[in-house]
Amino acid sequence: MATAITEISKRVQPDVIGCPKIMVDRAVVDSIIRFCEDTYVLERGFEHDVETADVTAADNDSVTVTLSDYGITEKPLSVTEFRIDGGLWETSYIELLNDLDDLSIIAIQGAKFFNFPSDTNIKFYGIDAQDQTFYIKLSLCPLITMTTIDDFIYRRWRKAIESGARWELMSMPRKDWSDPIGAITNRSAYNDGVADAKISKDKGYTKGNTQVKSMRFF
Repeated sequence: MATAITEISKRVQPDVIGCPKIMVDRAVVDSIIRFCEDTYVLERGFEHDVETADVTAADNDSVTVTLSDYGITEKPLSVTEFRIDGGLWETSYIELLNDLDDLSIIAIQGAKFFNFPSDTNIKFYGIDAQDQTFYIKLSLCPLITMTTIDDFIYRRWRKAIESGARWELMSMPRKDWSDPIGAITNRSAYNDGVADAKISKDKGYTKGNTQVKSMRFF
């Protein structure tokens, strides 16, 4: 389920009298995006079956996964869990200068390199050319075009997101709603919400952490 971002805007608007509604909505979107980037609390996990033919040997034995195939429309930020046939692997983000870069000289035992060729794909390197199953958990960030916010985030961290929006708006210079002291207060409240979210994440309490995994390997 999801809640319209206008519900948050309604809570912010009375504190920034004179600010156009469209600017309030944009500040709320900015705050949601910043919150997800700062905390990694929005996560989704899924399984991806890999066949031998899916492995591209000429590109460092890579496998590309299309996120939209699994209903993921948000922007990926990082891999927070990666398993191959149930075995846990560390992951490390890498940028390649070109497809000819040889990753074998910097390979890390027990780890796999990955990157995001686009906001809709993730590529893993150093994958054995054999049939296997990936379990991938990603931290995600909503797109700037969002019109709703996940109920999970709304219920737990609505106040932090509201504070982030007020902070942005009150920090604007020479506006009717400018309020340097209020901006500092709301910045502090936002940062407190970020700290709470990070603690919750460390305890395993994030959106998507209960995604059903196949029990074939667990």
